Amino acid sequence: MGEGPGKAAIRAAGRRDVTAISRVLGRAFEGDPFVTWMFPDPRERRRRARRLYAIEAGFEYLPHGRVDVAVLDGRVVGAALWGSPHSSTATAALRAAPHLAALFGARMLPTVLQGMARLAEHTPRTPHWYLAELGTDPDVRGAGAGVALLRQGLDRADADGTPVFLESSKAENLPFYARFGFRDAAEVPMPEGPTLHTMVRGAGGGAVPVP
Repeated sequence: MGEGPGKAAIRAAGRRDVTAISRVLGRAFEGDPFVTWMFPDPRERRRRARRLYAIEAGFEYLPHGRVDVAVLDGRVVGAALWGSPHSSTATAALRAAPHLAALFGARMLPTVLQGMARLAEHTPRTPHWYLAELGTDPDVRGAGAGVALLRQGLDRADADGTPVFLESSKAENLPFYARFGFRDAAEVPMPEGPTLHTMVRGAGGGAVPVP
């Protein structure tokens, strides 16, 4: 997708983009219920959230999935992290484990892992693209960067003939995804935390069985 006046260009990210990705996703999800739950200390939240996104991008989605960025005036203003249906993330999880242990700390790590286990129970068992993160800088909201990032990924999934799965911690975001063919699947409460809403979309926007 080309860049026109006031329009972000979408391109594949590389390792050189990890810092910018962590920064833009940190800004995009500041105050998000899921982030607030994972990092309850407000003094550490911003730093730890950015570190989490750097770990996700660098250890999991760049080597084992797909990361797209939206660029406007030479600056990364949005990012989408996609889990691929064609590769396993087991090795990435092992590599990231020590970093996550240090990131969450001994008190919060078991709670976060319990929440991840609950989400895993509602993840489709058949091959699918997984939209792990989609966020844009608040300064460019309304410029279409998020829509462009989403469409890029959905076009890729449709070319594969593959469904797409996501989670959202905000119920008010569900109508946005519904416009692109996503359907509600399950509500998954985190331990002493927010409820995450899972959604699925069939290839080409068609219906899929709810997992």
